[in-house]
Amino acid sequence: MTDTTGGGLSVAIIGAGFGGIAMGVRLVKAGITNFTIFDSWGDIGGTWLHNTYPGAAVDTPSHMYSFSFRRYDWPRRFATQAELLEYLKTTVKEWGLDEHLELNTEITGVHWDDRSRTHRVVDANGCEWTFNVVVSAVGILNVPAFPGWEGKDEFRGTVLHTARWDPAVDWSGKRVAVVGTGSSSAQVVPAMAPDAASLTVFMRQPVWVDEKDEHTFTREERRRYSTWWGYHRERYKVYLANERNWLGGRVAVPGSRVDRRATARCFAHMKRQIKDPALLRLMTPDGPYMAKRPVRSAEYLPALQRDNVKLVPRAVERFYEDGLIDSAGEKHPVDIVVTATGFRPAEYIFGIDVTGSNGADLHGVWGADPQAFLGVNYPGFPNFFMLLGPNSNYYAIVFNLERQADFVARILVRMQRSGSDVAEVKHTYFRVFNRWLSKRLARSSFATGESYFRSASGTVVTQWPEGAAPFWLLTRLLAIPSTRFTAARVRPARRPQTTNTRQSPQA
Repeated sequence: MTDTTGGGLSVAIIGAGFGGIAMGVRLVKAGITNFTIFDSWGDIGGTWLHNTYPGAAVDTPSHMYSFSFRRYDWPRRFATQAELLEYLKTTVKEWGLDEHLELNTEITGVHWDDRSRTHRVVDANGCEWTFNVVVSAVGILNVPAFPGWEGKDEFRGTVLHTARWDPAVDWSGKRVAVVGTGSSSAQVVPAMAPDAASLTVFMRQPVWVDEKDEHTFTREERRRYSTWWGYHRERYKVYLANERNWLGGRVAVPGSRVDRRATARCFAHMKRQIKDPALLRLMTPDGPYMAKRPVRSAEYLPALQRDNVKLVPRAVERFYEDGLIDSAGEKHPVDIVVTATGFRPAEYIFGIDVTGSNGADLHGVWGADPQAFLGVNYPGFPNFFMLLGPNSNYYAIVFNLERQADFVARILVRMQRSGSDVAEVKHTYFRVFNRWLSKRLARSSFATGESYFRSASGTVVTQWPEGAAPFWLLTRLLAIPSTRFTAARVRPARRPQTTNTRQSPQA
């Protein structure tokens, strides 16, 4: 744990997943060492600590889904949950972030004080800290979406969510239901089906299922990737293959050449793997490629055609004592229900009260439709930043987190050099950017389907539509021009003088 009573800016980072680690490393590189990384769980890893369900893995190639500053000996093209968690742990050790960690600490409040120009950070136990700057790195895959079906108390079996897996549950010889057909379902179904007595998959809407080149690297490939050039060449190759489709948002434009090519590729893949024409019809969407997040899998469709697996193309209505009842009223007896129902990504910074200048409440200002400048900051909330904030999610998540961490670090370095103690985004930059972004997203495929891309009002609040290169350019060029710096008394925020660096709740 870092003692932040010393000189310089003190920084609180909330979240110890990819984002929090990227921010911590970038601060170290910038020479800012007075920072603390908080996490509500007992270890680092974020979503890769929480999601331990059978088959959990990334669907972005490993060399792309990794930090630019941290090469790794990946054993396969798509890393598993355990491999990603180990990668993050070794990165933390290599960069000396261990001493900056404050685990088992659930931050529930971040409150700006106009007079002291500092943030008061509060945890669930009522303990408080004071920091000059706060960076939210909680991500968008941190709050599971638990179905609200009635009758759960009547059900005599076991209910699991893929993001809160119980490793003690044994599904061998059991009747299993998996609710959902997104990425988590596409991984858990092939993993559970061979040992289950039966497995029933409930599907409300079909999604495009794309190809996935599952490949364990040979010894020669791993040797080649062990060099700086070999590793980054593979990384750039994956990046360029994606960017050709994403640049200008072409893959997310309904009916565009890239969109048509992507849906044709998916349909060809599905047709090769699905033998039953009736099942193929059920599994084929009628919308554009990016109306919902496509599933990438080589194993999912074959698993759905096993003799012990059944697809129900209807939503679940409720529980009953022996299983689930679907929207047509049909009963499905099961022993275990797996809800692969994803997360609530549109509800940014869920569970944390954030107040800015004049006591403004961030969630109240946002309403149903969160916004930010490049997914990082919002006017009227000084010295408060986000990683993977509103409308900054796209195919290169780790790359994006590094770009945003660099954006924040550049602002903090300027604050220190200029003697400023307040930094916030200028209203003009925020308004112009979000006016353009809203128009762009309204015409995109993201706005055409029922998906996690959209808020309760139907507005697309999670996605960035233009690809990695424009995002890199904007974050690189606009960090300083878009920020209003206020020079005043330069004094580091004081931390409570307690042995455990916490201030206990007042009696």
